Parts: sequence; C-alpha cells; structure tokens
Amino acid sequence: MFIFKIKYYLKRLGIIGAIRQQLFKRGIGEFDSYEYIYNRYYSKLNSDDYKGELRDWYKYITETNKDPLVNPTTFNEKIQWLKLNNNTELKTKCADKLSVRDYIGKKIGSDYLVPLYGVWDKFEDINFSNLPNKMIFKSTTGSGRYKIIKNKNEINYNELKKSMDKWQNLIYGYAGMEIQYLDIDRKIICEKLLNMNGPSVIDYKIHSFNGRPLIIEYISDRKGKFCSESWFDINWNVLKITMDSEKYKNHKIIPKPPKKLNEMLNIASKLSQDFIYVRVDLYEIDEKIYFGELTFTPANGVDNWNEKESQKYVGDLIRLPNETNLSNNQIENIIKKLQYK
Repeated sequence: MFIFKIKYYLKRLGIIGAIRQQLFKRGIGEFDSYEYIYNRYYSKLNSDDYKGELRDWYKYITETNKDPLVNPTTFNEKIQWLKLNNNTELKTKCADKLSVRDYIGKKIGSDYLVPLYGVWDKFEDINFSNLPNKMIFKSTTGSGRYKIIKNKNEINYNELKKSMDKWQNLIYGYAGMEIQYLDIDRKIICEKLLNMNGPSVIDYKIHSFNGRPLIIEYISDRKGKFCSESWFDINWNVLKITMDSEKYKNHKIIPKPPKKLNEMLNIASKLSQDFIYVRVDLYEIDEKIYFGELTFTPANGVDNWNEKESQKYVGDLIRLPNETNLSNNQIENIIKKLQYK
C-alpha cells in the first residue's frame, strides 16, 4: 500500500509538484494542489480513464484494496458507484447553484429560494454599487467556492478577484471523479446573506434514499473547518452515526427539532423523487424554510465513520438498480439498528 500511495501521489503531482506541496505545508511559498494537479494531470484525462482514476483515488484515500465499483455495500462505496454509473444531466443541473433554482421552483415553488442579487460571467462584470452591504458570492460549482461579505466597505477586491478568477478558470470535480460538476456552466452568483442567529446558520441535511427521506444530519456552530453535528431519524431519535474527524464534534446537548420538521420532510420527499440518493440541505430562519443545495456525493464519499456497522446499514438503505427495493418493515428495522438503545 505504501508503494502504491507514493506512485499515485507522484503520478498526479510529479517530483516538482510534490516538492512544492511539501514546502507549502511548511509555510514556504504558495501552492494550490488541485489547480496544479488539474493542469498537470486531470485536464489530460478522458472519460475512458474515469473508472481507473476513481479506483486509484479511492484506494489512495481509504488505504484499502476494496474496489467500490464492484459489489458496493457501504454508504461510501455506493456513493462511489453512483458517481460513474448513475450520472445524469439532471444531476449536473441540480449540482449547479444557478440552474437548480429553476428545478426547485418547479418542484416546490420559488418561495423557498434564497433571494438572488445577480449573476455574472466574470469579476469585472460586477457592479458592487448596486449590491447591499451584506451578501454571499458563490460559484455555480459550489463545494467551498464562496465568499461571505458582512461589510461591503471591507472587501479586499484584489483577493476577491483572485478567488473568482480561479472559480471561473478551473473546472471543478476531478478529485474523486465527482463528474456531475464537470459540465456546469461556471458563473458567479450573489445571494442574500441569511440571518445566522449564532456562530453560523444551522444546516438540516436530509438524506433521502430512493425518493424517501430517512436520516437528518444536523450541523451547527461552524467555526472555520470545525462544527458540531448530530444525526437523527425522521422522528428525531438520535442515531449512532459519528465521523472520525477532529472537525466534527457531537453536540453536548441534543438539539431540538426544527419547528417545521414535517414541512422539511415533505420538501425533501418532493426533491428526491428523481434520484437513487440525494442529500437535501435546508435552513429554517425565523420560522421560514430556505433551500440550500442538493448534494449527491457528500464528503466525496470518503467520510471516515466511527461506527463501521452504521455505514453498512446506511449503505443498505441505498438500493442500486440491481438490488430489490426494501419493504417498509425492512427500512424500519434498519433505522432501529441505527438508534441508540
């Protein structure tokens, strides 16, 4: 495994890139690993290379020899399988922060959308004088490409332009073969900055399986890369799902359910009918529900779960085309196994 990891690491970065990355980790120079690997390696891949690349990447990240494209069973493995075997134009549309708004409007109504201030092709097109004091800029590719503006007078325009130029010039999605992102029409959008009512807005991430919402991931208190989280079934029973990461800490006090939980579950049901698996992210701000995003590959399908058995149970809830659908009793039994006794 060690030899494989070295070979894969060097295949993507090369000797010079590897040296630059290690220097960057020691605080020397600037280095964007994805940008470098994209220019050197990812941009040269074609669709025939995707399966091999996904297998090698997954082996490198997880340090296992399991091929997730053959007989996947766990949640992570099935997410990998779905990446290449269930990719559709609709997934690309719904991964796009702009085009998904049309999908949401048709499915549940535009009242659930965060107000949109503008859409641009490049930084130079933005007329900041027409924008409010507080806002959030996003790339239509999402996945961490955003800038929160709490005071327009404090914007560092050079840094903001640098970030936005990279959003527009660099195709996102090759790391881990999240290919639903590759064909997104890259644009810059600006939305209303929601009232956070605390350190950060609370995320209600509703995991839906074959059109049925079953698991709710509650995330709050985001501080940089760190946050607090808890997992529930749709009746707000705590589930024994935790991630083996310093970034995620369980809530010391179990959070209360949102006031409009039933409405959220109804929304998630409507938005998940077209997909084998999707995570529907929603917010409840001042008793109003807002749509966040649709996510098809959470954490790129490589979150390290503390409860390995739980990951297998959640994987069972995803029914691939070659698997028989679960009865209501079978689903209930799986959820019971995930609950604390």
